[in-house]
Amino acid sequence: MRLLAVVLGGLGLIIVSPVCAQPSSVSQQFEAANEAYAQGQYEDAVGEYRAVLDAGHESAALYHNLGNAFVRLDRTGPAVWAYERGRRLQPRNPRLQHNLEYVRRRAELPRRGGTSSGLAALVVGWSPLLLFSIGVLALCAGGLGAVVRWGTSRAGAWRGPAIRGLIGGGVLLAAIALGTSYVQAQERRAVVVDEGAALRSAPADTAASDSTLRSGTLVKPEAERNGWTRVRLGERTEGWIAPGTLAEI
Repeated sequence: MRLLAVVLGGLGLIIVSPVCAQPSSVSQQFEAANEAYAQGQYEDAVGEYRAVLDAGHESAALYHNLGNAFVRLDRTGPAVWAYERGRRLQPRNPRLQHNLEYVRRRAELPRRGGTSSGLAALVVGWSPLLLFSIGVLALCAGGLGAVVRWGTSRAGAWRGPAIRGLIGGGVLLAAIALGTSYVQAQERRAVVVDEGAALRSAPADTAASDSTLRSGTLVKPEAERNGWTRVRLGERTEGWIAPGTLAEI
């Protein structure tokens, strides 16, 4: 328990960071969640944190606190999911990494099957929407500058280095955003959130079950059929998992 207290002790250091520049109602929900957590009302805290997420606001600190509440409730799978979601926003966040490793060690979870590699590892945490928005703004700024120059010198409206830089940078950012979105879509990962999820040979309750996955195990979803998800664990192990047992990262 002392180790758990040390692991979760940093909650108070980040309780205000997710609510900066957000509506007051969201800030109040986040403060209510932190208050519930401080009073040991972890189920209420989870509900309030999820309400913030449902309102369309997320941050690494919010997922960190949500993961802490799940740990207090001894819900390993949802805790791993929350920490992993936070790491998508801040891959090098030391609090998230430390708590995630602690939960994995405590539950004796395997490490295989969930790590990103190649281009996916390079673009983890990037926001395609933000990149695309910046690219569009650069294109608009370049176009506006060209229009202004058109009134004074039609021949050289598009020749200015600043204008060409803005337009070229905008196109490049838009292309990077689309590429990032594609790579992230291909590199899907999910967490088993139910205890003892059976890995079956076919998408049916009557199909043979070769193994059972622990809550918190990372898998790679590959296909879906009738609500069932075919997943891969490591290089060779694959099977079907029943609906409602996975949470995608």
